[in-house]
Amino acid sequence: MKPETKRTVIIHRHIFKNAGTTFDSILKNNFGEAFCDHRDDVPMRKEGEKYLIGYLNEHPEIKALSSHHIWFNVQSKSEMNLIPVLFLRHPIERIRSVYNFERQQQADTPGALNAKTMNFTEYVKWMMDDQVIAVIRNMQTRYLAGFKKVKALKHKHLNDALKEVEKQKFVGIVDMFDESLRHFDSAFREIGIVLDFSYRAQNVAQPFENADYEIRAQKVLEELGGIAEEVLAKNRFDLIVYQAAREKFRNLKI
Repeated sequence: MKPETKRTVIIHRHIFKNAGTTFDSILKNNFGEAFCDHRDDVPMRKEGEKYLIGYLNEHPEIKALSSHHIWFNVQSKSEMNLIPVLFLRHPIERIRSVYNFERQQQADTPGALNAKTMNFTEYVKWMMDDQVIAVIRNMQTRYLAGFKKVKALKHKHLNDALKEVEKQKFVGIVDMFDESLRHFDSAFREIGIVLDFSYRAQNVAQPFENADYEIRAQKVLEELGGIAEEVLAKNRFDLIVYQAAREKFRNLKI
C-alpha cells in the first residue's frame, strides 16, 4: 500500500495593493475551480485559523485559497499541509497605488469615498490619523504581526513581523515580481508542486516590474511635502520589514 499523503493547500495571504490580484490569476490559471478567491470576510476576521481550517474541511476540492483577511500565521495542521504565500511592497511607493485604486473603485468605504473628494496629499494626511484605518500606516507589519487595531505599533509587533519574514519560505517582493516567481517555482518543485507561473498583470495602474521603486517613493515624498516626515515615521516599521525581506531574497540562490 502507498503511504497516505497529506492534502496540500496553497494559502495566499493577499495584502491590499501588493500584486495580489495578479498572483491570484496565476493560481486560478493553474487550479481552475479548485482555486477559491475567498470573500466571506466577516467569519475569517472573527474566527481566524479555526474558520479557515473548518472551511477547507467543508470544501475538500480546494487546492489554493486567497483572502485579504488571513492576519494570522498559517500553520500546517495534522490533516493538511498549508503553504502560506505573500508579497511585500515598498511602503511609501505603495501609497500612490492605494490612492489610485481607492479613487476608481466602486465602494462606499471611507477610504474610497474620501479618495474621490480629496487630492493625494489631503487623502494621505487624513490616513495618517491614528483613529483612521491603517491602510498606509505600517500596514504590512500589522498584517504579518496579526495586529488589527489602528493604534500605533510597538517594537514587539515589528519583531513578530520580522520573525514571520524569516520563517516563511514564500515571501515575494512586488518590485522583484518575476524573480519572486522564479524562486516560488523552484521552491514549489522541491515539494512536488509544478505550476505554470506565466501571467498578465491584473488590476495595475502602474507597472510593478522594471521600475525603480526608490525613485517612485521619493516622488511620493516630494509631493507630500510638509507631511512627508510623518508618513516616513508612521511607516518606519514597514520600511524595516521590507528591507529585511529584500535582504533575505538577495541571499537566495535562484
